[in-house]
Amino acid sequence: MSGRDVREQFGRHAELYATSAVHARGADLEVVVRFAEPETGDVALDVSTGAGHTAMALAPYVARVVATDVTPEMLAVAGRLARERGFQNVDFQEADVRALPFPDGTFHIVTCRTAAHHYPDLLGPVREMARVLRPGGRLVVSDTVSPADEVGDRFINAVEVLRDPTHVRDWTVAEWCQALRAAGLVVEAVHEMRLELDFPSWVERTGTPEELRSVLVAMLTRAPKRLRELFEIRTEPLRFALHKAVFRAVRPEGSAQDP
Repeated sequence: MSGRDVREQFGRHAELYATSAVHARGADLEVVVRFAEPETGDVALDVSTGAGHTAMALAPYVARVVATDVTPEMLAVAGRLARERGFQNVDFQEADVRALPFPDGTFHIVTCRTAAHHYPDLLGPVREMARVLRPGGRLVVSDTVSPADEVGDRFINAVEVLRDPTHVRDWTVAEWCQALRAAGLVVEAVHEMRLELDFPSWVERTGTPEELRSVLVAMLTRAPKRLRELFEIRTEPLRFALHKAVFRAVRPEGSAQDP
């Protein structure tokens, strides 16, 4: 999938992400803010902001938040929500996480939530996020992750791609830690959790075609017992749980800006 495909996919469904409980009020959002340790003088960057929920969660605690995304329709929705909620310290800007238009060491905090599974690779974006972070600054990322179990990994990523063709990969916790360290950051904390999903709203957000919804129902309900237990698949109504992790990584004081 190209960047254009991603923009078209999320442009069509931007409004649904404004009201999605998973994005607007997910349990990980509180962890992201806590891991960021925001202070009143901080300038924060939220990349792949989507409908802006993470940027607005940080806004009350910092001087300024810059929120970027590649999808203009998402930025329009996020800007409207910010105005409706009275936030005057959030600026929205179109930008690709692979080439952020900011000088080295600009931000005290960089966040990225529920987006990296769409990135064509992991290390490139992580290096960019690390580059714009000040020494001593905090990078906090949150996303769905694959289990360490190889079969579970392959199963859930196959499910995700059928639901949303812009999905690339739910990276494992080990892959995340490797990328963060390769970008010159120190991983200080990893918080793992479950993300409970209701099947109808999950496929509605991405506009998954009806015939593919039927395939996904079959994959989930007829999966081997071990996979049904791993992803807590339940029926009537159909629901399941993904694995999610929040990572806190810090740029060491005195480190070079470009690892």
